[in-house]
Amino acid sequence: MTLTFKKYHPHKFIKSLARQLNTTCHTDCLEEVIELSGKLGHGKITGFLFSDGISFLVFDCMINEDWNLNFINDFPSPLQFNFEIEGEVWHTFNKGDIRYHLNPLQGSITACPTDSTQSLKLPSNRKILFTILMINREEYLKKIDCIVNKMPTKLATVLSDLEASKPFFYQGNYSISAAECIKKITADNHDGLVRSTYLEAKVLELLSKQVKQFKDDLLTPNRQVMLRKYDVEKIKYAKTILIENLKNPPTIENLAKMAGINQQKLKTGFKAIFDKTINQYLTEERMDLASILLLKDHSVKDVATEVGYSNHSHFAKKFKAKYGVLPKDYLKSIQRRIGQN
Repeated sequence: MTLTFKKYHPHKFIKSLARQLNTTCHTDCLEEVIELSGKLGHGKITGFLFSDGISFLVFDCMINEDWNLNFINDFPSPLQFNFEIEGEVWHTFNKGDIRYHLNPLQGSITACPTDSTQSLKLPSNRKILFTILMINREEYLKKIDCIVNKMPTKLATVLSDLEASKPFFYQGNYSISAAECIKKITADNHDGLVRSTYLEAKVLELLSKQVKQFKDDLLTPNRQVMLRKYDVEKIKYAKTILIENLKNPPTIENLAKMAGINQQKLKTGFKAIFDKTINQYLTEERMDLASILLLKDHSVKDVATEVGYSNHSHFAKKFKAKYGVLPKDYLKSIQRRIGQN
């Protein structure tokens, strides 16, 4: 089945896809959703629209017929960060000169010139979990103009190409921490303000991880940390233990024993996989949970206790370091920002 699109706007894409599939879609705040059923397959396809020119598409489905999604460019196309979590996807652009496919845990950064079409092929009868983070370069550059020259030269150049005059292509494996971030996005079941705020934060985190991955791939091999699959599984298990015990986490020594891995290897490997030390990761997860609880109108005291801080002023200091405001002012700051948009 060939489906054709003229707009990259996530909501307009979803609505156009629904019309061509002869099905329905629905709007839920910042997202537009198609629920697939019957002869089309099952699962859902979602388009999210955030601030500063950032949008996000999620294909979390199994379809009953191959899809060729063709995008016709008669205006500057966005910069795309593509992530494959399950299944396979084939991507063609730049008048057919660039063709490649993504396997699980692979990603790409692409830019299609204005005078060229691009197409994505999604295969039938297999689970697909594929996401596209899109950046409207003109809007996004207004936000990062003062720091774009600090980015890798190739990435800075493509971000500054507002007319989409040249193609760009990078492909590589993305980090496990990026995969974890995507899974949190697709698994989130909150609603309203909590959901929209949480998802935007996670999409921005995903973008930062992919930019870091691009920079890390420029490193020489002897500066990269290599881990055996066995060690990776132990470290991922250690991460699960932390998540399940945010309020009362084990010491690093006990965590290593519980995961069945050498303490030094745990610390070194954890930093390599998740881009943070164990303590930094623990703090980040605690602050993520705290932000959700505050948006649900829990008291600051109760939130601090729930995420493992007996010293409430210490919790407030950590929270402000991450979000730029004190916990008591967090909900107000979110509401103000939404009002400005």
